[in-house]
Amino acid sequence: MNDAELYNKSNIITKTDALQCLEEYGKRIKWKNGEITVLDIGCGDGGVTMGILKKFIPDNCERLVGCDISENMVHFANKQYANDHTSFMVLNIEGDLPNKLRGTFDYVFSFYALHWIQQQEVAFANIYDLLSERGECFLVFLAHTPVFDVYRVLSRSTKWKFWMKDVERFISPYIDCLEPEKKVKQMMTSIGFTSVEVECLHKTFVYPNLDVLKGLVTSINPFEIPKDLEEDFLLDYFNVLRDLRIIDHASSNVDGPTKATFNYRLIVAKGRKALIF
Repeated sequence: MNDAELYNKSNIITKTDALQCLEEYGKRIKWKNGEITVLDIGCGDGGVTMGILKKFIPDNCERLVGCDISENMVHFANKQYANDHTSFMVLNIEGDLPNKLRGTFDYVFSFYALHWIQQQEVAFANIYDLLSERGECFLVFLAHTPVFDVYRVLSRSTKWKFWMKDVERFISPYIDCLEPEKKVKQMMTSIGFTSVEVECLHKTFVYPNLDVLKGLVTSINPFEIPKDLEEDFLLDYFNVLRDLRIIDHASSNVDGPTKATFNYRLIVAKGRKALIF
């Protein structure tokens, strides 16, 4: 998950859903008067932060910060997008927060990042601590996608199980949950968030060709597959997609124009930090 340049070219599903969710739910965000600070968690290459999120942030934003666990992604984002009011930093939202960041952001966003986190309570508690009083968060992440099904299938194969021993680390903790929105809302409320709204959307995304999907699969692959086995892994990956009827079974050419149709579940969550007396 460190090929920032490839990810920048391939993550069209993240950009599409970020835009759609902000257009549909962004009007519910109560923007403060005066200068504000904004954080984007799991910013990756910075493309969504600057190309989409920034367009929805009012002009009174004094500071926009993107953070990601990947040093390569952060380096790429700073090189491409950093300016006097925008910067990117390395931060593990599942780890210990630096004290200097606690309570410093009026708004926290995250798109397509939190499903990689297994310690959900830790991550959401950290988001709460990052927010200033009455600060708001707007979070978009996956409950299920066929990508997770592919990981599980390949991890059970004799051929790939050695390289995918920790497969569940890279699968959404909500994949087997029938009503993930209820679980997320309960967790956020127990942490202290108020005005909590959580929805689980059933969505479909069609990749126009397999080249784009191949780029995304390669750029987000979390497993350390040896270089000489990468092409073989990719072939098996796409064969599983065909078995799952994601890709037309009749197509045998990974680089061909065949479309791939993904049906997935997306969680949209919003909450506010309570006023501290």
